[in-house]
Amino acid sequence: MQTRTILIALGAAVVAFAVAFGIGKASSGGEAAADKAAPAAQTFEVSSAEVTATAPKAGLPGLKPKPKPKPTPTPPPATTNTAPPPTTNTTPPPQNTTPPPVIGGEEPVTGGEEPVSGGGEG
Repeated sequence: MQTRTILIALGAAVVAFAVAFGIGKASSGGEAAADKAAPAAQTFEVSSAEVTATAPKAGLPGLKPKPKPKPTPTPPPATTNTAPPPTTNTTPPPQNTTPPPVIGGEEPVTGGEEPVSGGGEG
């Protein structure tokens, strides 16, 4: 934050506090209101009321136990199958390792071992 922004926010907080303090002082009525005691609340008689409550003699019922998960049945043993599972061909097809012939020059080179002749020699 910039210093200017911080100062504006701080100034706004001080002004808001001062306004709230001034409103509180103005609404309190000054010292004359502080000297007067608040009038006592009016009292009245209440006719007697009868209240009864009952509770079960056995008390509260117990909590239900947490349900236990049923054990998963173990799979039956597999039959003795000696045949291996079918395999799928996961090997990639063979790739052409011979590079394409180089075009341009005196004779095309089909291997990779022979030097290319011709071209920009000068």
